[in-house]
Amino acid sequence: MDFVMNKIRDKYIIGVIALVLSAFLTAASQVYYGNKVQAVHPFLFTGISFFITTCYFQWFSRKESFSYRWNKARFSLLKLNLSSMLAFMGFYFALKYIEPAIVSSLEMGVGPLFVVFIALLQRQRVNIGNSMIAVGTLLTTILLIYAVFMGQSAVKVHWDIYLLLGVIASITAGLGAVLSAIYSKELSRMGWTSSMILSKRFYGIILLSFIFTYDLILDYLAGNIGWILLVTLSGVLIPMYLLQKGIQYCATFVVMMSLSFIPVITFFLQMFDPRLEWSNLTLIGVILLCCLGILSVYIERKS
Repeated sequence: MDFVMNKIRDKYIIGVIALVLSAFLTAASQVYYGNKVQAVHPFLFTGISFFITTCYFQWFSRKESFSYRWNKARFSLLKLNLSSMLAFMGFYFALKYIEPAIVSSLEMGVGPLFVVFIALLQRQRVNIGNSMIAVGTLLTTILLIYAVFMGQSAVKVHWDIYLLLGVIASITAGLGAVLSAIYSKELSRMGWTSSMILSKRFYGIILLSFIFTYDLILDYLAGNIGWILLVTLSGVLIPMYLLQKGIQYCATFVVMMSLSFIPVITFFLQMFDPRLEWSNLTLIGVILLCCLGILSVYIERKS
């Protein structure tokens, strides 16, 4: 029994470490990407980057995939593709119009609330500590939305429809992230490895991105292939693999809240972007989210 418990604990620790490393790499790529895409279509990068990522994991998992029976996983795979479209395309769209730290914060801030809401819909038992943390993250999210619309975020923008769409896209990305974690765990329980999941997860993103940008891709790729490959490797491929490991070994709530490290890291890294200014409200918001994230991991670990 002790051996089994130790093995479970070791997997949990590996999962948390993987999530933290994923958060740092993701934050760095967000800041770099947010600066690069101000003058181009927001879905140009997603189509190219996720196509490269899919090809890599398709090759990496080809032997595992060949021997797998697909029938029982088709519906879960479809749901994972749809939720991934919400998560990533909503996120990258929002980065074009809102500062990276707030986009990350809005996505992560609504995540725990959606986790609790979905659990209630499924008539599952909800930990009172998780419920309180979800309310806390919701209030913090409202503070950050206030900073955006009052012009007190790091990007001094005027109110327009694109700003509103950016906030909605960030919140939608939060819902997509929660659903993606749930459906990824479904596939993991069916025996799918991380590489198998990542090789089939982004078909919807690739298709929709190419539909929006088919007439722009070749010219854009020719002039930007260097940084696209760099960000794809360090900001998409490696973080997604680490995130998948975290999803495999940790509860959904821990996955969502441990990602609250991303806004904090993003906030300090984005100070290297000359477009952005220091924002006290944004700093307060991301620190609150980080504290709530640490508390949630502690509660889950204790339970």
